[in-house]
Amino acid sequence: MKRQFVALAAAAALSLAGTATLVVTQASAADVHPGAVADSDGDRLPPFAGHAYLVTVDTGAVYRNTFSADGTFVTGLTVKGAEPGRTFTAPDQAVRTGSRYFISWIEPGDVTVSQVVDFKKGDVEFYVTSTDSTGTRSGSLFHATLQQVS
Repeated sequence: MKRQFVALAAAAALSLAGTATLVVTQASAADVHPGAVADSDGDRLPPFAGHAYLVTVDTGAVYRNTFSADGTFVTGLTVKGAEPGRTFTAPDQAVRTGSRYFISWIEPGDVTVSQVVDFKKGDVEFYVTSTDSTGTRSGSLFHATLQQVS
C-alpha cells in the first residue's frame, strides 16, 4: 500500500502541467521493487520486460531503452540529441500505478531518470536530474512518446 501511495504521489507530481514537485521518502525493501515483481492482476513480468522502445522527447532527442528479460535492468542508447551513441546499463526500479508504470534508474555520472509510462497509450512523462560542474543539482520535466521496436 505504501509503495502505491509513493508511486501515485510521484506520478501526480510529474503530471502537473509545467510544474514538478520532487517527493523524497525513505523506503524499505518491501516498498520498492525491481521491475519483475508480479502485478496485482497476476502477471509475472511487467509489460516492458524483454522489450526495446524508442523514446522521442518533445525536445527532439531520441533514446532507445532496452529492458532486460526480467525487467530489472535498462540499457539506454542516445540515438539523437546530446552525446549521440552514448550508452549505459543500469538497474531499474518499477512499480505499477493503475494502468501506468513508475520506472526509475540512476545513470553513470549521477543522472537520475524517473518516468511515468503508459505503455498502452505510448506516453511518457519523465523528470531528469543531474549535477553541473559547480555542484548544483537541477532537474527538468519532459514529455515523450514511446514506440516498441522489439
